Amino acid sequence: MKKLFIILGFIASILAVILVVTPLFKLALFPLVIAFLSGLAILYFSKKDKRKSKSIQYVFLLVIIALSFMVYKAIFNKAEIGDIQELEQREEESEEEAIDLLEDIEINE
Repeated sequence: MKKLFIILGFIASILAVILVVTPLFKLALFPLVIAFLSGLAILYFSKKDKRKSKSIQYVFLLVIIALSFMVYKAIFNKAEIGDIQELEQREEESEEEAIDLLEDIEINE
């Protein structure tokens, strides 16, 4: 049972670290919670067997790294909303350019 939690903890913590450095950092919360709970389970089983395990430290280290990145991105990452009129103007210009390109193309049969 302990090995199952060790494997689950490592997979979830590594997945959390990978997700937290991508723009999908908000999805990293789920593997982060799973890794933390797996770390607690590993700690419980280690205390029960009275053996120390380095895997607890590694899982918790990865959880702390992922959590720090997540908090940093949540605080300092702000969503910028562009000017709607400017976006509409760009869209109209690109549509006009596409129409001009299509008109210039001659179809040979």
